[in-house]
Amino acid sequence: MPKLLPRHTDAGRTALPSPPPLPPNASAGKRWRFRRNLVIYVAHRHGLSQRLLADVFDLPRSRVAAIIQELRRHELGSGETLD
Repeated sequence: MPKLLPRHTDAGRTALPSPPPLPPNASAGKRWRFRRNLVIYVAHRHGLSQRLLADVFDLPRSRVAAIIQELRRHELGSGETLD
């Protein structure tokens, strides 16, 4: 099993975004979907294709793209916009 690498914020690498918090009373289903979406986003950031992720999670590719775009917004600062 590969070792996990520490998070770096120097040399051009950025730390992972802080995801939007779930409400304290979030249901088990919402927490599960949030964790699944976060896994999809992190996997895509590390080079896995949207097509592969769609196959693994049995989702349409358009839904995977929407998940990635949604979580990417939280990574950008409040004043920044996507191209």
